[in-house]
Amino acid sequence: MQMISTPTLPSKFLHLKYLHITLNANEAISPAYDYLSLVSFLVASPCLETFIFVVQQTDMKHDSIVGDISHLRQLPEHRHDNLKSVTIVGFCSAKSMVELTLHIIKNTSSLQCLTLDTSFGSCGCSVDKPGGCNPMRRDIIEEAHRALLAIRTHVEGIIPSRVMLNVSGPCSRCHVVERD
Repeated sequence: MQMISTPTLPSKFLHLKYLHITLNANEAISPAYDYLSLVSFLVASPCLETFIFVVQQTDMKHDSIVGDISHLRQLPEHRHDNLKSVTIVGFCSAKSMVELTLHIIKNTSSLQCLTLDTSFGSCGCSVDKPGGCNPMRRDIIEEAHRALLAIRTHVEGIIPSRVMLNVSGPCSRCHVVERD
């Protein structure tokens, strides 16, 4: 079993304004991985203006927040008041991913744009490309739909009016999953 952990940072990146983290796994990221632990990077970077987090994985084995009635965790308040733009590519319905997103929204007064991409970086539909979209596995499409539901349920209602929320998912024309 592969264990991944995000280290707590012993120092600060006092002048860091742009942070791009990519979590790339050829297998499933451990369900024990806590996306909320990435807050330590935000805390260590008080001047951070842009945060991009990309999750690339071939399989997902985490507990979805959809249908989960347990309490969402909250970290002690720590302001990220220079953060203007946050992008999460590979946004999924993992409870800790939603907790990370909620922490950012609730602790950032300067946030202008939040982009949540549930299509896991899959290119959108292209009318110039024969056959439409790049193929996506059924389980990835289903997870993307759970992630969209998590956004509607937990995120949309708390977005301040000053923040532009961009949500993207699988193409509804090419990636429809029929229910059995």
